[in-house]
Amino acid sequence: MSNIISYTLSMRIKDDENWPDSDQYANRSVSGAFLLDDSNPQRHILDIGRCGGEVRIEAGFDFSRTTNGAVAIVGNLKLYEGESEDSGDLDGTESVNDSVAANRSTTLTKRVNNTADADGGDWADITLTVRNSLLSPTDACSNIDAKAQILGLSFTGLAESGCEAVRGGHRRRYQNCDIYYSPTTGAHEVHGEIRSKYNAKGGPDSDLLLPITDETPTPMPDTRGRYNHFSGNGSIYWHPHTGPMEVRGEIRRVWATRGWERSGLGYPTSDEMHIQQRPNQWFSDFQNGVLFWEESAEKEPATAILPRAKVLAALDSAFRRRVTDRRVDIQSVSIAGVSATGYDFWRSRNRSITFRITGEILSGSFLIPDPDWWVEMFLKLEATPMPNARQTVAVQIVKADTPRIHVEGIASRTIFNEISAAIDRNFSAPIKLADIPAEAGLLSVKVMPDGGIKLFFRPDPAGSFAAFTAQGTLDRLEI
Repeated sequence: MSNIISYTLSMRIKDDENWPDSDQYANRSVSGAFLLDDSNPQRHILDIGRCGGEVRIEAGFDFSRTTNGAVAIVGNLKLYEGESEDSGDLDGTESVNDSVAANRSTTLTKRVNNTADADGGDWADITLTVRNSLLSPTDACSNIDAKAQILGLSFTGLAESGCEAVRGGHRRRYQNCDIYYSPTTGAHEVHGEIRSKYNAKGGPDSDLLLPITDETPTPMPDTRGRYNHFSGNGSIYWHPHTGPMEVRGEIRRVWATRGWERSGLGYPTSDEMHIQQRPNQWFSDFQNGVLFWEESAEKEPATAILPRAKVLAALDSAFRRRVTDRRVDIQSVSIAGVSATGYDFWRSRNRSITFRITGEILSGSFLIPDPDWWVEMFLKLEATPMPNARQTVAVQIVKADTPRIHVEGIASRTIFNEISAAIDRNFSAPIKLADIPAEAGLLSVKVMPDGGIKLFFRPDPAGSFAAFTAQGTLDRLEI
């Protein structure tokens, strides 16, 4: 059994003033609803009222489940009065102890007075009206309706379906969310991009089964991510830099033991992908790595790595080789930044690297200063089609955004146009680095947070040989 508690908490507050000032009054009322059940048998609410610039009222109530569906209510009322409404001077207290039986309502009223000052006429009348509705675990529709009441119409929107039976439980669809219920999972909402991915995977008919949490923010330090856990040993995680991605089974368990999204792997950037049946293999891609599973054990993917310094050296050489104008003097090439991963519904986009190239245009005369220039190029490593360990993949460098160009000195507009045209000639089309055959078992191609590049292959003989070959290619990379 569970209890839905609906309440209205009202205050009428008086700030007593000395003549010739007039007494001041304030009224306040708030309403809400919440659920008490076996996993959450207690709830605390607190409301604060203010009046006249000097009086503050804090009304706190604790609700606890007791026997036969009844709910105990304990209230602590405090009156503060001082130089401001934020005063810490506690000048009056009262308490409330009562209970409300199942499927009954009650109204509690109490006045708290200013008892600290001899002439204190400040007071507040506190009224709490409570309705305790007992919900049967077998009444799915009432539990869904109670959840919707707690969430509020502004969250759910209007209902778009009846209370319908689904695999393992019941569901009601709303404009902004779906609410699912079963006696074992409880009532939980799914909304936004996670709702879209859940439905795309098959909803309750998929291996995910039913939600066992509402959409929940990820904890500190990130807090920007969101997730729902599901009864089918799976979760869908969303982040603005990844999109909604499913992670489940043993891969999910390993990821959880490492700290979920707070681990070195970061957020998932793909759904779990099944490779083959014999041996049974599957993997999930993450922002900073890959988790690979074969039969009943995790296996470490084979990898090939190009460190940041060698990425910079390769692109430095590439920029210089593409300069055909002898007046152009490239003075430095550096990595100015690495972006976050990018949103996609099915497979997150790779990070891009910002390269900053600085130089001069040789004027040919000691009398004319050499114009200075710099360019910021946004390049990313792209794998097409996205690797899944079963198909041939083209790995190439592409422009991720429009370059930034800055020129100082004489003929700056002409030089700007010439630099822009040179970039278009050399980088408008993708620069292919390699075609990786299906037999190699490529799992992922990543730009790492520091700007290095890492390729992940299946941890079998073919994948290990492919990683060895790829490492040799990267060591001799010429772009």
